Amino acid sequence: MSKTRKIVFLVFMAIAILGMFLPIATFNDNSSASLSVDIEKQQGKVDSAETQLKRWIDGGKKSEADIQKQKDKVQKEKDKLQALLDQQAAATGESQNGLSYALLPGQLPSELEIDMTVVNQYKLYDWNYTVYYACIWAAFGAFVLAAILVVLAGNKDASKLYTFSSFLHLIGILLAGYVILRLAAFPIKLPYGNAEIRSLVALMVMGGSIVAFAAHVQGVHNSKRSMIYVFCTFLSVLAIVPFWIMIVNATRSSQAIQQGVSLIPGTYLQYNWNVLSSKNFDVSIGFMNSAIIAFGSTILSVYFSAMTAYGFKVYRFKLNKVLYAVVMAIIMIPTQVTGTGFFMFMYQLHWVNNRLALIIPSIAAAGTVFFFRQYLESNLQLSLVEAARIDGCGELKTFNRIILPIMVPAMATMGIMAVIGSWNNYLTPLMLFTDPGLKTLPMMVQELRGDIYRTEYGSIYLGLAMTALPLIIVYFALSKYIIAGVALGGVKE
Repeated sequence: MSKTRKIVFLVFMAIAILGMFLPIATFNDNSSASLSVDIEKQQGKVDSAETQLKRWIDGGKKSEADIQKQKDKVQKEKDKLQALLDQQAAATGESQNGLSYALLPGQLPSELEIDMTVVNQYKLYDWNYTVYYACIWAAFGAFVLAAILVVLAGNKDASKLYTFSSFLHLIGILLAGYVILRLAAFPIKLPYGNAEIRSLVALMVMGGSIVAFAAHVQGVHNSKRSMIYVFCTFLSVLAIVPFWIMIVNATRSSQAIQQGVSLIPGTYLQYNWNVLSSKNFDVSIGFMNSAIIAFGSTILSVYFSAMTAYGFKVYRFKLNKVLYAVVMAIIMIPTQVTGTGFFMFMYQLHWVNNRLALIIPSIAAAGTVFFFRQYLESNLQLSLVEAARIDGCGELKTFNRIILPIMVPAMATMGIMAVIGSWNNYLTPLMLFTDPGLKTLPMMVQELRGDIYRTEYGSIYLGLAMTALPLIIVYFALSKYIIAGVALGGVKE
């Protein structure tokens, strides 16, 4: 790290650390708000007394003495209401410096109390201050140690101390952000209000630490590379966690699922499987129908779309651009718009309750044609086709033996998308299939929610996991071709 960059780093780190010792929040005296409930109740009493008085006067059945007595009662309630309003106004006009709070070195003012009714109502986080204070000191320690390690590393271009410092710095930023957000979310009991964060001090803590972190990472190669790994790992975990939760929930009971999220598998897998079996969830039929439709439509879609894109790329005829514009226009039309017409067309062909209704029409995949056309524009040299023609190779053989191997990465990509789209398709099979023997897995999973009195969420998650498993297998089987295509596209001749 250069000397100038190191100075910038230390300056902003000092600003962040200093901000932790400055008042970052104020808990204003909110006595006037504590009277609002009493005022609301008293207003109700006044309204009730006035309503009773009006009813007696309009009815004409009460004596003058009773009416006068009720008038006195109304005035008495009004006097009580006015006293409360005056008390609230006095409390509002008082000095409201409130209680100041800095992250360090002190603790939250002892006068503050957590409003447990809010915590219990919204099931908020654990309000134990011990963990909160531990996070504050951990953030402070991470900032200090990060600065010390950078100083100890000297002016070296690369050092393990820089890497350790960057990790500590990142941990400190996350903890500091957490404690500030949690401070703002503490539900404080009256008469004090919730924390009002001072933006300048919060900017010093967060802004200073983030700017220092950016200066560090940009100035040291190995720290920058380490943070890229951290970011990629975070994205990977973010993508994997939903699938893992789905698999875990497939082994848990419905009661446990409703209580909260867990990353630890349960012991109800056999029970959930028995529930599936008792609800006519025939896995073999669902897998067979989904596989025939998904893989059959994918093969046709990918092959004929590749052939169409090849025709648009290689053959120059008069209506080339017009037909390609038609294909592009078809992409803009939502599937739901053509649903009724598609059903009527399949009905006239007598393809209702026939898997061909979901396989054959997949040949016309406008989006796949567009993708393949763009891929050929950047990867196909027409000289290859011309050379094949000179050697006496027929057009179909040229496409199958020369063009398709070039398009393998693109075909693998669109194959994954087509399988996923067809496998997860629920609306079209529901519209065309009434025969129970033709139900796909998504249709079967949806029927699991048909119970009136109780929904077995564990069995639903088990059905979803079984539905997603083939898609995961297809992805891992074809991902190597995608990677190979990316590597091939990066080679410069």
